[in-house]
Amino acid sequence: MIKQLFLILLVSLSFSFYCQEEASANIENFSIDTSLMHSSFYKTQENAMKILGGWSAINIASSPFLKTTATESWPHFHQMNFNWNLVNISIAGFGYMGLKKRKEKYWSLSSLEKERNKLKKLLAVNMGLDVAYMVLGAVLKNRGVGNTVDLERNIGFGNSIIIQGGFLFVFDGVFLLKNRH
Repeated sequence: MIKQLFLILLVSLSFSFYCQEEASANIENFSIDTSLMHSSFYKTQENAMKILGGWSAINIASSPFLKTTATESWPHFHQMNFNWNLVNISIAGFGYMGLKKRKEKYWSLSSLEKERNKLKKLLAVNMGLDVAYMVLGAVLKNRGVGNTVDLERNIGFGNSIIIQGGFLFVFDGVFLLKNRH
């Protein structure tokens, strides 16, 4: 009887050690998975800010040159592109710096999920604003049709706002899809 109890105790202890090792391995894997989730979440945002900054830099660099060689409504188009992208590059720069700070702060899985949900809501709102920009650009462009004084300016500004709103709509949509899971 003592041998049987000893055998049961030995098997129980072996099983409990095995379970502890298994649990320890699961915790390590969970830790690695959450670390990957954290780094992936912030890497996606950093890449998005780099893309926005790159788009803005290209517009800022090319618009002054293109404005001087353009005719009709095109100088106004390039002027608006330049001005619009001064704002975009500021958003990208401050966004990137803010990401670097937030990335280093203490985080948990629940705080990461809260940030992801906040980001999704922000991107959805941004997409609504992007549509509003495109509509505003179309209204501005069409407003110039009957008004010969501001015709070229309204058409140029309107076309630029439509293009910039369209870019931002696609940008925010892709960024939202990248953060859906």
